[in-house]
Amino acid sequence: MHSGRIRTARLAALAGFVSMSAAAQTEATRPDIVIPDCSFSEPARIIASLKEAPDIAAELDRLGLAIADVGERFVPYDVVDTSKNLPPRQFLRAYAFKDRTIAWYYHGGFGTHVHVFELRKTVDSALGASSEPILRMTGAQLSGPPCRATQALLDGVRESGDW
Repeated sequence: MHSGRIRTARLAALAGFVSMSAAAQTEATRPDIVIPDCSFSEPARIIASLKEAPDIAAELDRLGLAIADVGERFVPYDVVDTSKNLPPRQFLRAYAFKDRTIAWYYHGGFGTHVHVFELRKTVDSALGASSEPILRMTGAQLSGPPCRATQALLDGVRESGDW
């Protein structure tokens, strides 16, 4: 009888731990990856936050990509608590090159990964030819090691899927 109560207490404690662990994984303020330092074949200015790049934030918003800024809460794993309305992505960094910007974001969920994507200044045809160029995603994007993916985009690699 005594061992039955101990077993019940252990199961209750384990159940409490499991539910606490799952709840703890529903949000984070940083991904579980190391953000590498990179060097590229072209000089670049590092953009460390979306606050430094409202044009990138505006483009992501225009495309309907909910994304947290560096240090903001987001959903890092496949355990989702929709009551908190947190995005499944977090901006990591961007590099502004002379003719393009290449940005990174962490995509949480079941198969977490880093997206690396290119943006270029373009004239929005809906606004007319006399409008100022706006930063837009080009469709060139890669997933994988972010430094290598950034250099690959600089080298002209274009692939719609993961590489």
